[in-house]
Amino acid sequence: MEAKLEKIENSEAYIQIEVDANKLEEGLQYAYRKVVKKVNIPGFRKGRAPRPILESYYGKEILYQDALEYIVPDAYEKALQDLNIEPIADPNFDIGDIEAGKPFIFTAKVPVKPEVKLGNIEGLKVEIPELAVTDKEVEKSLENLRESYAQIESKDEPAELGDTVVIDFEGFIGDEAFAGGKGEDYPLELGSKTFIPGFEEQLVGKKAGDTVEVNVVFPEEYHAEDLAGKEARFVVKVKKVETKKLKDLNDDFAQEVSDFETLDELKADIRKRLEDAVEKQKKELIREQITEKLLEVCELAVPDAVVEDQAMRMMQEFERSLYAQGLNLEAYFNALNMSEEDFIKDIWPEADKRVKTNFILEKIIEEKGFAATDEEIDKQIKEIADNMGMDFEKAKESLVGMRERMEYTVKVDKVFDYLIQNADITVKKPEESDKVESN
Repeated sequence: MEAKLEKIENSEAYIQIEVDANKLEEGLQYAYRKVVKKVNIPGFRKGRAPRPILESYYGKEILYQDALEYIVPDAYEKALQDLNIEPIADPNFDIGDIEAGKPFIFTAKVPVKPEVKLGNIEGLKVEIPELAVTDKEVEKSLENLRESYAQIESKDEPAELGDTVVIDFEGFIGDEAFAGGKGEDYPLELGSKTFIPGFEEQLVGKKAGDTVEVNVVFPEEYHAEDLAGKEARFVVKVKKVETKKLKDLNDDFAQEVSDFETLDELKADIRKRLEDAVEKQKKELIREQITEKLLEVCELAVPDAVVEDQAMRMMQEFERSLYAQGLNLEAYFNALNMSEEDFIKDIWPEADKRVKTNFILEKIIEEKGFAATDEEIDKQIKEIADNMGMDFEKAKESLVGMRERMEYTVKVDKVFDYLIQNADITVKKPEESDKVESN
């Protein structure tokens, strides 16, 4: 076998591989022994027909596929070793003519690690909005905490906005009940806007035991096309009215819901948590912008095969997220009237961005000599162990297969720390009427 590197272009190596006639014959003979057991030829028991008879009866081409599967993988792997080429995705083969007694030639287009030309990665210009925790946000978080500890009580008085009504309902278009328009013992918070516009408001002022006729119009953009824009009538029975009884905001409340003695201490802790979240948000915004700037100042070309691999992984991640919600990818595609090819096309730009970013980060790691220490890996493991309530040593043992990934994460963090320290970061102060608040 002989292999020749013809060229490397756009991060793809073009290899010509020649397999000698003896190896080709070995592959054809392997294919014959495999195929002859599966076919029927008049006058011969299965598996007994001589090869010339088999080829005469079915054509020589019947052996080619199995012969190629026998020859090509080994020849390809040996060519990679001889030429010292490291592929980063599956190759694309171009198979030449096959003729017994003659050498067999095929070519492989092999995706290889791209050459990355780093631009000026110091002094990247980044602009982020000013983010600050306001008193209003602290009060909102405190109120949410108060809501979560509210006591639910039934009441005989008319329902008000904020109350929850437990209802049975059935919907009609004209005099015909429609599919999906019926429910029993449904808890509906009035004012939550979870039902069709106008539905919840017509239950305000109603009491347990009341039967109400609710008239609404389905929105024009309603997901069920057969109902969109149509007038509907619901017969609703109010079975129960429940209201929240909120606790007073005082030191007793702080002691009940936290380890703090006073309400002021609880508020200070809430503010600290919000400020930590804001700092995390700032870092994420800066990293996102630095990533965009890196893609602008660095030059590299990546093969489509590598981007396609990344897109497929992204689709698999999405499929797993759907599965966790009790859904599947086929149902998702059917609902949106799209195909797998449409989905891949939609996510292709993001896949291309991720692939290029990874190669750029690897290049910076290499050039700057960033490394991960045992102490830094142990710190990561400890954080994971603490979050999962695991013993450190047990966590370390179970994560031994993840060490390479954790090392890469540490190195990437060092890259961004370096880039942020050397970036030109501007904080844009919003107009007084358009202040940015943390989420």
